[in-house]
Amino acid sequence: MTDVQAKILLVDDDARSLMAMETLLTGPGRVVITADSGHDALRQVLRHDFSVILLDVRMPRVDGFEAAELIREREQSRHTPIIFLSAVDKLEEDVFRGLASGAVDYLFKPVVPAVLQSKVSVFVELYRMRERVKLRAVRQGEERFRLLVDSIRDCSILLLSPEGFITSWNPGTHLVEGYEAADVIGRNHSVFFTAEDLARSYPELALETAAVAGQHEDEGWRVRKDGSKFWAHVVITAMKDEAGKLTGFARVARDLTDRKAAEEQLRKIAVELEQRVSERTLELRESQSRLRELATELTLTEQRERRRLAGDLHDYLAQLLVLIRIKIHQTSAQVKEQAAAALLMEADRTTLDALDYTRSLVAELAPPALQEFGLLEGFEWLAEQMKNHGLTVAVHKHIQHVALDADQAVLVFQSTRELLFNVLKHAGTNQAALTIDRNNDGHLVVTVKDEGRGFDTDALLAENDERKRFGLFSVRERTKAMGGRLELTSRSNQGTCATLIVPYWPVEPDQVTTPDLAVSPSRAKGTTPILSSALCDDDERSVQVPDDSAQNGVLRIVLADDHAMVRQGLRSILDSYPDLSIVGEAADGEEAVELAGQLAPDVVVMDVNMPKLDGIEATRRIKARWPGITVVGLSVSTATQVESLLLEAGASCYVSKEAAGSHLYGAILTSVPQNSSDCRAGKSGTVLPAGEAP
Repeated sequence: MTDVQAKILLVDDDARSLMAMETLLTGPGRVVITADSGHDALRQVLRHDFSVILLDVRMPRVDGFEAAELIREREQSRHTPIIFLSAVDKLEEDVFRGLASGAVDYLFKPVVPAVLQSKVSVFVELYRMRERVKLRAVRQGEERFRLLVDSIRDCSILLLSPEGFITSWNPGTHLVEGYEAADVIGRNHSVFFTAEDLARSYPELALETAAVAGQHEDEGWRVRKDGSKFWAHVVITAMKDEAGKLTGFARVARDLTDRKAAEEQLRKIAVELEQRVSERTLELRESQSRLRELATELTLTEQRERRRLAGDLHDYLAQLLVLIRIKIHQTSAQVKEQAAAALLMEADRTTLDALDYTRSLVAELAPPALQEFGLLEGFEWLAEQMKNHGLTVAVHKHIQHVALDADQAVLVFQSTRELLFNVLKHAGTNQAALTIDRNNDGHLVVTVKDEGRGFDTDALLAENDERKRFGLFSVRERTKAMGGRLELTSRSNQGTCATLIVPYWPVEPDQVTTPDLAVSPSRAKGTTPILSSALCDDDERSVQVPDDSAQNGVLRIVLADDHAMVRQGLRSILDSYPDLSIVGEAADGEEAVELAGQLAPDVVVMDVNMPKLDGIEATRRIKARWPGITVVGLSVSTATQVESLLLEAGASCYVSKEAAGSHLYGAILTSVPQNSSDCRAGKSGTVLPAGEAP
């Protein structure tokens, strides 16, 4: 009957969802009522009898599950079909909870409109049928129900006895399942099920579920009269009289084969797309890895070239400038004419400026402290350099030795340098702390921390201007290439902490090899020692003094420098003093140790930067074996780390090469025990360059 109105209750706290569903489900013979909360839904259930309730799961205060349980407690609404709608992920526990609360279905947003209309239409039509049965006598109801069912062509609608035998047929059954009335009336509804379903007694289970729950709904394969299969959506609804006694079932089946095929096609497309995405992702990761390796190799190549250029500048240009200053000082001592002496002094100042500029170039190309003494001393040097830029860096070393290969040390050093410059540029502070440590995993941990203005790390990563975050990006990629990671924490006005964590397997101090000194291949050309042989016995008493010059008040000197021209310049200075005698020359640290053992000199004039064995280690070995030998250090470098390390190794004095012409002789005289224990009375080691007050 067309006068029967089917009321549909839509419950959702989202006004847009309510409006969309109301528009979709409104139609002739339907009254759509909306509720925006669980409480409102309960009030509507008390006022109306609904054909179906569409209930949102996630709502404030009273959620969909609680509302469904309260609706089921009311006798009049106990069997009202409830369809849950959910916008969250397909959690199985939610689905089970929904079905356990008496729901007939559980759909996920966004719902396919055709599916929603189809499901609601079924319940609306069932509701109408139930209402008509109530309004008419059983016979009239069956007749009118048959007329209604016959008008529905896209559904197979059958009435079943309580035992499951078919009692009524509609024309849609022929269109959907191929059966005429005479073919199925009187037969059990199991005729539509597959052999697999029959084997597990699924037809009986479906009726039992409908009888207990009021309705059974599922999708699956069904069998037509000709034996072909189709994908069907089937709803079996229990029909009861006023006393609640089961009188039969209404079965509604719809052919969804086309939809199933479309879904399967979509699934295949999704699988194929996912496979393609996985392949492309793998390709991108491989490309990223290759690019990272390439970027790292480019960085290392740049650093190697920098070290080569720095080595050439240090080994040739700087040494030549030192030699020029030595010659100038020697010449100026012999020039009596005032104008010529003034020109020599002017030339000396110009040479000193050139030497200072050369040193700065060497430092910019390859920090000498890093190249000569390793990462920890490199950090100390870096802290001093940052002062020149206006940033005071406190260095905290919780480990005493870091044994990294040269390439890895350069990458860690450069990354730390960039982090400190980030503090200088962006933190708004002139203070920073640099901490070097190892974690429990044995990894090297380098932390740069400041108390500056801080920043939003998420906003930085989302910044469109790549130039603003390229520094951190390059540090992160460089650290990843070493197998490590960059951890960055920052909060507004609370500072920033950047931590480099690099895989590191420390070795014992006596296993640490001499750092790469960036020696160019041709560095030692023309450096032939005067005397060289195997090391003699370590016992100082076994040393044989070749002559008795020491007893005649003449100090015996060994010159150790890998540059022959510099040695010649030093010899020319010292040979002019009758109380000094050059007894040997060494071109590297190992030869210096050998000659110390063979010749037992009073003094070894030791260059710091030499091949095979650097001057610091050579000094350490000489003083350990023959503590009576005095060592006077020499270096082109003016870094304080060089002086401190040399003095710690046992040297008595340190003289910069540029000052050798005017200070070396005095340094030797005041260094030997019988003259003085210091290069300067009452002061520590360094002899000032020429022209500075002692």
